[in-house]
Amino acid sequence: MRLTTLVFAALLCAARAASASDDLTVVYKNNLNGKPADPSTYYLGKDHTRMDRDGGKVMIMEAKTGTMTQLDNKEKTYYTTTKADLDQYAAKMAEKMNDPKMKQGMAMISGMAKAMAEYEVVVQKTGQTREVAGFHCEEWLVKENEFSTMKECVTTKLEYPARAYDAFKGYGESMRKAMSPMIGSATKGMKDREEKLKVIKGFPVATSMVSEVMGNKTTIDTEVTEIRHSSIPASTWEVPADYTKVENPMMKAFEDRGRSHRR
Repeated sequence: MRLTTLVFAALLCAARAASASDDLTVVYKNNLNGKPADPSTYYLGKDHTRMDRDGGKVMIMEAKTGTMTQLDNKEKTYYTTTKADLDQYAAKMAEKMNDPKMKQGMAMISGMAKAMAEYEVVVQKTGQTREVAGFHCEEWLVKENEFSTMKECVTTKLEYPARAYDAFKGYGESMRKAMSPMIGSATKGMKDREEKLKVIKGFPVATSMVSEVMGNKTTIDTEVTEIRHSSIPASTWEVPADYTKVENPMMKAFEDRGRSHRR
């Protein structure tokens, strides 16, 4: 089970009213399709952010360099993604898209991308308020046609490190650039969505999302259970000494395809 989408959404939403503060640790409880899922812990520091999720999956972002490190605590492995990697990925993707076979195989995805570019995003207050983890929050509705509906309760009473936003925004822009040869016109829809979401000010302490893709309905609920304003140890941002570095799967996939094509 993957909660990556809500992980990024939480940090980006938090940054809509970015302000400086001490280190912040946020613990969330999660539910997938009405059943308890693994909890998530987000660490927001001055120069780093970290997300522990999905039973041992960890993502660490270094704000100064924009490097993303992903760890697998069960396998004791890790790999990194730099801005240079994303640029290389974008170049390889553009090259692949010129392959006639690739173009044919991407026909369905292109259709989905076109639909994403044309969908309408509605962002509005629901008028509901409540208390979550001791914070008063106001509920917002984000509806994206038939694709998904999200309700998010945000508070303006919580301060957090502002640099988290800059790091993830930069990484998000690089990722979008890398994927643009494949998703094409969908990038316009994504940018429009981001602009509309800017109206929501505050930190999300509870999120509920219902999405349906090709008849498969998924419901994800997250809610803050604990917030700590205390110094985060430097070791939180470090890869354990006994972990083995592996090849970035994103780049490895291209290398493997290249070998198969040469055969």
